[in-house]
Amino acid sequence: MRDIGKNIKGLRERRGMTQEALAEALFVTRQTVSNYETGKSRPDIDMLVRIAQVLETDVNQVLYGLPPEQDRQREVKRLAVGCLSLVAIFLLMTLPAPLLHEMLMRRYVGAVLVSALSCLLEPALWLILGWCALQGLCLLRVIRPLKARAWMTWARRGVLLLLAVYVALFLPPLVVGLIQVIQTGLGVPSEDLMEVPQSPAYLWLINQMLRFVVLTPQGYALMGGALWLFHFPKH
Repeated sequence: MRDIGKNIKGLRERRGMTQEALAEALFVTRQTVSNYETGKSRPDIDMLVRIAQVLETDVNQVLYGLPPEQDRQREVKRLAVGCLSLVAIFLLMTLPAPLLHEMLMRRYVGAVLVSALSCLLEPALWLILGWCALQGLCLLRVIRPLKARAWMTWARRGVLLLLAVYVALFLPPLVVGLIQVIQTGLGVPSEDLMEVPQSPAYLWLINQMLRFVVLTPQGYALMGGALWLFHFPKH
Protein backbone atom coordinates (compact mmCIF):
# COMPACT_ATOMS: atom_id res chain seq x y z
CA MET A 1 0.00 0.00 0.00
CA ARG A 2 2.99 2.30 0.27
CA ASP A 3 2.93 2.68 -3.53
CA ILE A 4 -0.59 4.10 -3.76
CA GLY A 5 0.73 7.31 -5.30
CA LYS A 6 2.76 5.39 -7.86
CA ASN A 7 -0.26 3.21 -8.66
CA ILE A 8 -2.52 6.22 -9.16
CA LYS A 9 0.02 7.81 -11.48
CA GLY A 10 0.47 4.61 -13.47
CA LEU A 11 -3.25 4.01 -13.87
CA ARG A 12 -3.79 7.65 -14.82
CA GLU A 13 -1.09 7.53 -17.48
CA ARG A 14 -2.45 4.29 -18.92
CA ARG A 15 -5.75 6.11 -19.35
CA GLY A 16 -3.96 8.94 -21.11
CA MET A 17 -5.16 11.44 -18.50
CA THR A 18 -3.29 14.44 -17.18
CA GLN A 19 -3.28 15.43 -13.53
CA GLU A 20 -5.59 18.31 -14.44
CA ALA A 21 -8.10 15.96 -16.10
CA LEU A 22 -8.09 13.56 -13.16
CA ALA A 23 -8.44 16.43 -10.69
CA GLU A 24 -11.41 17.81 -12.64
CA ALA A 25 -13.12 14.40 -12.66
CA LEU A 26 -12.55 14.05 -8.90
CA PHE A 27 -13.61 17.65 -8.17
CA VAL A 28 -10.31 18.43 -6.46
CA THR A 29 -7.34 20.62 -7.35
CA ARG A 30 -4.42 19.48 -9.48
CA GLN A 31 -2.16 19.98 -6.47
CA THR A 32 -4.26 17.46 -4.53
CA VAL A 33 -3.71 14.84 -7.23
CA SER A 34 -0.01 15.71 -7.30
CA ASN A 35 0.18 15.23 -3.54
CA TYR A 36 -1.48 11.82 -3.86
CA GLU A 37 0.99 10.73 -6.52
CA THR A 38 4.09 11.99 -4.73
CA GLY A 39 3.00 10.51 -1.40
CA LYS A 40 2.66 13.85 0.40
CA SER A 41 -0.91 12.90 1.26
CA ARG A 42 -3.10 9.84 0.96
CA PRO A 43 -6.69 9.63 -0.28
CA ASP A 44 -9.30 8.38 2.15
CA ILE A 45 -11.55 5.40 1.43
CA ASP A 46 -14.23 7.44 -0.33
CA MET A 47 -11.64 9.14 -2.52
CA LEU A 48 -10.03 5.78 -3.35
CA VAL A 49 -13.40 4.54 -4.60
CA ARG A 50 -13.88 7.68 -6.69
CA ILE A 51 -10.39 7.39 -8.15
CA ALA A 52 -11.04 3.77 -9.10
CA GLN A 53 -14.32 4.73 -10.78
CA VAL A 54 -12.76 7.57 -12.77
CA LEU A 55 -9.84 5.41 -13.89
CA GLU A 56 -12.24 2.54 -14.69
CA THR A 57 -10.52 0.03 -12.44
CA ASP A 58 -11.06 -1.38 -8.96
CA VAL A 59 -9.80 -0.22 -5.60
CA ASN A 60 -7.39 -3.16 -5.31
CA GLN A 61 -5.47 -1.95 -8.36
CA VAL A 62 -5.30 1.55 -6.90
CA LEU A 63 -3.94 0.08 -3.66
CA TYR A 64 -1.67 -2.62 -5.00
CA GLY A 65 -1.18 -1.82 -8.68
CA LEU A 66 -1.83 -3.83 -11.82
CA PRO A 67 0.00 -7.18 -11.90
CA PRO A 68 2.68 -7.05 -14.63
CA GLU A 69 1.43 -10.24 -16.30
CA GLN A 70 -2.13 -8.90 -16.41
CA ASP A 71 -0.94 -5.63 -17.92
CA ARG A 72 1.05 -7.53 -20.55
CA GLN A 73 -1.92 -9.76 -21.38
CA ARG A 74 -4.02 -6.69 -22.00
CA GLU A 75 -1.42 -5.27 -24.37
CA VAL A 76 -1.17 -8.60 -26.21
CA LYS A 77 -4.95 -8.64 -26.65
CA ARG A 78 -4.86 -5.14 -28.11
CA LEU A 79 -2.18 -6.22 -30.58
CA ALA A 80 -4.24 -9.29 -31.49
CA VAL A 81 -7.28 -7.10 -32.20
CA GLY A 82 -5.13 -4.88 -34.41
CA CYS A 83 -3.78 -7.87 -36.36
CA LEU A 84 -7.28 -9.29 -36.83
CA SER A 85 -8.38 -5.91 -38.15
CA LEU A 86 -5.52 -6.01 -40.66
CA VAL A 87 -6.64 -9.45 -41.86
CA ALA A 88 -10.27 -8.32 -42.15
CA ILE A 89 -9.34 -5.24 -44.18
CA PHE A 90 -7.08 -7.31 -46.45
CA LEU A 91 -9.91 -9.74 -47.12
CA LEU A 92 -12.30 -6.88 -47.88
CA MET A 93 -9.79 -5.53 -50.37
CA THR A 94 -9.23 -8.85 -52.16
CA LEU A 95 -12.32 -11.09 -51.98
CA PRO A 96 -14.82 -8.79 -53.78
CA ALA A 97 -12.26 -7.93 -56.48
CA PRO A 98 -13.34 -10.54 -59.11
CA LEU A 99 -17.01 -9.54 -58.84
CA LEU A 100 -16.27 -5.84 -59.07
CA HIS A 101 -13.91 -6.43 -61.98
CA GLU A 102 -16.65 -8.28 -63.86
CA MET A 103 -19.05 -5.38 -63.28
CA LEU A 104 -16.45 -2.95 -64.55
CA MET A 105 -15.88 -5.00 -67.69
CA ARG A 106 -19.60 -5.37 -68.43
CA ARG A 107 -20.96 -1.90 -67.96
CA TYR A 108 -18.23 0.22 -66.38
CA VAL A 109 -20.31 0.17 -63.23
CA GLY A 110 -18.44 -0.08 -59.95
CA ALA A 111 -15.54 2.23 -60.76
CA VAL A 112 -16.75 4.75 -58.19
CA LEU A 113 -17.24 2.02 -55.59
CA VAL A 114 -13.82 0.48 -56.25
CA SER A 115 -12.07 3.85 -56.01
CA ALA A 116 -13.90 4.83 -52.82
CA LEU A 117 -13.20 1.48 -51.15
CA SER A 118 -9.55 1.63 -52.15
CA CYS A 119 -9.19 5.15 -50.77
CA LEU A 120 -10.71 4.06 -47.45
CA LEU A 121 -9.37 0.54 -46.98
CA GLU A 122 -5.78 1.01 -48.11
CA PRO A 123 -5.10 3.94 -45.74
CA ALA A 124 -6.85 2.01 -42.95
CA LEU A 125 -4.54 -0.94 -43.64
CA TRP A 126 -1.41 1.21 -43.37
CA LEU A 127 -2.80 3.11 -40.37
CA ILE A 128 -3.41 -0.05 -38.34
CA LEU A 129 -0.12 -1.52 -39.53
CA GLY A 130 1.76 1.48 -38.13
CA TRP A 131 -0.06 1.17 -34.80
CA CYS A 132 0.55 -2.59 -34.60
CA ALA A 133 4.24 -2.18 -35.42
CA LEU A 134 4.84 0.09 -32.43
CA GLN A 135 2.62 -2.02 -30.18
CA GLY A 136 4.67 -5.09 -31.11
CA LEU A 137 7.96 -3.28 -30.51
CA CYS A 138 6.66 -2.20 -27.11
CA LEU A 139 5.79 -5.79 -26.18
CA LEU A 140 9.30 -6.83 -27.24
CA ARG A 141 10.68 -4.13 -24.92
CA VAL A 142 12.35 -2.38 -27.86
CA ILE A 143 10.52 0.89 -27.19
CA ARG A 144 8.54 2.29 -24.28
CA PRO A 145 5.35 4.38 -24.29
CA LEU A 146 5.73 8.10 -23.79
CA LYS A 147 4.58 9.53 -20.50
CA ALA A 148 1.16 11.15 -20.71
CA ARG A 149 1.28 14.90 -21.26
CA ALA A 150 -1.46 17.48 -21.68
CA TRP A 151 -0.44 18.21 -25.29
CA MET A 152 -0.89 14.54 -26.23
CA THR A 153 -4.64 14.81 -25.82
CA TRP A 154 -4.81 17.64 -28.33
CA ALA A 155 -2.37 15.92 -30.68
CA ARG A 156 -4.45 12.72 -30.55
CA ARG A 157 -7.63 14.66 -31.23
CA GLY A 158 -5.94 16.47 -34.11
CA VAL A 159 -4.92 13.23 -35.83
CA LEU A 160 -8.37 11.73 -35.29
CA LEU A 161 -9.99 14.88 -36.69
CA LEU A 162 -7.87 14.68 -39.84
CA LEU A 163 -8.87 11.05 -40.29
CA ALA A 164 -12.54 11.88 -39.72
CA VAL A 165 -12.41 14.60 -42.38
CA TYR A 166 -10.72 12.17 -44.76
CA VAL A 167 -13.42 9.53 -44.25
CA ALA A 168 -16.19 12.14 -44.62
CA LEU A 169 -14.77 13.22 -48.00
CA PHE A 170 -15.00 9.71 -49.40
CA LEU A 171 -18.39 8.78 -47.96
CA PRO A 172 -20.40 10.36 -50.82
CA PRO A 173 -18.53 8.39 -53.57
CA LEU A 174 -18.88 5.23 -51.49
CA VAL A 175 -22.64 5.70 -51.10
CA VAL A 176 -23.05 6.64 -54.77
CA GLY A 177 -21.01 3.60 -55.81
CA LEU A 178 -23.18 1.27 -53.73
CA ILE A 179 -26.33 2.81 -55.16
CA GLN A 180 -24.98 2.42 -58.71
CA VAL A 181 -24.32 -1.27 -58.09
CA ILE A 182 -27.85 -1.73 -56.75
CA GLN A 183 -29.31 0.20 -59.68
CA THR A 184 -27.36 -1.94 -62.12
CA GLY A 185 -28.71 -5.09 -60.48
CA LEU A 186 -32.22 -3.71 -60.90
CA GLY A 187 -31.62 -3.05 -64.59
CA VAL A 188 -31.49 0.76 -64.49
CA PRO A 189 -29.96 2.17 -67.73
CA SER A 190 -26.40 3.51 -67.46
CA GLU A 191 -27.46 7.06 -68.30
CA ASP A 192 -29.89 7.09 -65.37
CA LEU A 193 -27.42 5.98 -62.72
CA MET A 194 -26.74 8.29 -59.79
CA GLU A 195 -23.64 10.46 -60.20
CA VAL A 196 -21.01 11.69 -57.75
CA PRO A 197 -21.42 15.36 -56.67
CA GLN A 198 -19.72 17.61 -59.23
CA SER A 199 -18.73 20.54 -57.00
CA PRO A 200 -15.33 21.90 -58.22
CA ALA A 201 -14.03 22.41 -54.69
CA TYR A 202 -15.11 18.91 -53.64
CA LEU A 203 -13.59 17.29 -56.74
CA TRP A 204 -10.33 19.17 -56.15
CA LEU A 205 -10.14 17.87 -52.57
CA ILE A 206 -10.89 14.33 -53.72
CA ASN A 207 -8.17 14.51 -56.38
CA GLN A 208 -5.63 15.76 -53.83
CA MET A 209 -6.51 12.93 -51.46
CA LEU A 210 -6.29 10.38 -54.27
CA ARG A 211 -2.85 11.67 -55.18
CA PHE A 212 -1.67 11.34 -51.60
CA VAL A 213 -3.06 7.79 -51.30
CA VAL A 214 -1.41 6.70 -54.54
CA LEU A 215 1.96 8.36 -53.97
CA THR A 216 2.48 8.07 -50.22
CA PRO A 217 0.20 5.43 -48.64
CA GLN A 218 2.93 4.74 -46.07
CA GLY A 219 2.22 8.17 -44.61
CA TYR A 220 -0.81 6.64 -42.94
CA ALA A 221 1.49 4.18 -41.16
CA LEU A 222 3.19 7.19 -39.59
CA MET A 223 -0.20 8.48 -38.48
CA GLY A 224 -0.98 5.09 -36.96
CA GLY A 225 2.32 5.15 -35.11
CA ALA A 226 1.58 8.67 -33.92
CA LEU A 227 -1.77 7.53 -32.53
CA TRP A 228 0.02 4.81 -30.56
CA LEU A 229 2.51 7.33 -29.21
CA PHE A 230 -0.36 9.61 -28.22
CA HIS A 231 -1.96 6.74 -26.23
CA PHE A 232 -4.77 5.76 -28.61
CA PRO A 233 -6.89 4.00 -27.62
CA LYS A 234 -6.78 5.47 -24.14
CA HIS A 235 -8.09 2.38 -22.35
